[in-house]
Amino acid sequence: MTKDLREHQVAALNSIVEVMEQNSGSATGRIVIPTGGGKTFIEAALIDYQIRNRVSGYTAIHLVLAPRILLANQLITEYRKYGGIHYRSIAFHSGKHEPDYEIIKWQEKSTTSVSELEAEFIKAQKVGTDLVVFSTYHSCDKLANIKFDTIIADESQYCVSENFNNAIKSLTGRVKVFFTATERHTSSTNGRGLNNENIYGKRLYTVKPAELITKNLIVPPRLHIMHALTRCEGRSVVDEVIELAQEQDKLTRPELGFSKILFAMKGTADVKTVADNLAEFQNKFPGHDIFTITSKTGAQINGIKIRREDFVERLKNAKNALIFHYDILSEGIDVDGITGVVLMRQLLLAKLLQTIGRAVRIYKPDPSLKRQAWISVPVLNGEEDDMAQVREVIRAIRDGGYDISKEHVVETGNTRHHGDEQEINDAYGSTKPNLSLFSIEVLFHEIEKDAYWDAINTAETPEETLDLLFS
Repeated sequence: MTKDLREHQVAALNSIVEVMEQNSGSATGRIVIPTGGGKTFIEAALIDYQIRNRVSGYTAIHLVLAPRILLANQLITEYRKYGGIHYRSIAFHSGKHEPDYEIIKWQEKSTTSVSELEAEFIKAQKVGTDLVVFSTYHSCDKLANIKFDTIIADESQYCVSENFNNAIKSLTGRVKVFFTATERHTSSTNGRGLNNENIYGKRLYTVKPAELITKNLIVPPRLHIMHALTRCEGRSVVDEVIELAQEQDKLTRPELGFSKILFAMKGTADVKTVADNLAEFQNKFPGHDIFTITSKTGAQINGIKIRREDFVERLKNAKNALIFHYDILSEGIDVDGITGVVLMRQLLLAKLLQTIGRAVRIYKPDPSLKRQAWISVPVLNGEEDDMAQVREVIRAIRDGGYDISKEHVVETGNTRHHGDEQEINDAYGSTKPNLSLFSIEVLFHEIEKDAYWDAINTAETPEETLDLLFS
């Protein structure tokens, strides 16, 4: 029995099927669904539809692409949960050439050999089943000579990478669908961007975060700005992270009774600093498990190294947790129960929205308990660069389709409206302007003014321009 799809998932699947029906079973196009909106089950439903509606006696080979082995491993498990009809599956990746690689126990078989993959397809044909290949963008260049029935590109923003674009163009598929929450475009419609319809087709379906929030399928993001002073340069990361975790825990615990916070760190060195000071974190947060993961040191829970597949499973089941990574858990990896994220570094728009997307998922055991997802940004010593990051985070949240205004911002620490001084001392004895609620009001005013003029500059008709000017 197949899993029941939600209304927007059915609409997305139908948009693909409609194009196939108009083009004798062929289709190329893009599906844009916010993180947390259930792209995976739409993908699984498409494979299921293709298998159920194939010509009698005909078996096919399908390809599913993901940016990381960790995500590919998750997809094969999630596709099985969909509950569709039987198919054989095989993993195809180059292993040592890909980031974050460790041996993964696939349900059926994995290989790096094209000839072995072809032999597996022959076996599938003999027993009358389709073959689904789960691969990565790093490996798909080896699959150029295989005629796939269906190609699904998960996290398809990776397709625009210079490293992968030619490989994507070389793949042959009767149906090619590109799924993402964050499309990456280029200024030219003939470039590598997903707006190149000659390669990626038209956008077949999209749904805005606001619609999913209204239907209680995801929660709205809320911004937490933590103002703090740098106490000691050698301990700044430790002090900063502890204070951020404490503040976010205070925001979350009254509602949910726990906190599970994901930290996007500046680099692997900072993740290692956390691991090196594990005892202090355990002392400050006795009820929390400390998760750290980097491509160099591997995955650890409370300082104990663990296999990555076990790391992800433990992470999904953990309740109180502090999770530290650099660039591994931001895209696609589904971690249940994240209550908020902390942005310790500047992220490009796509990566930022993906990171925020880790937190806006509902709390499955009781969706009514989780009303928002906290996005924390530190501002140290009143630094203008940090405030600029706050501005970019707000703009990114808005660009991602989420509503956010000054009423959705919480500030903690040394802020003027909390009765503190007009200026604060930094680590070097100098003074800087103290950021305040007034600054936040000015910031939102600037962002809204920029958006207003952008709308005027991009208006397509004189009538639209006049409406905006006199509205």
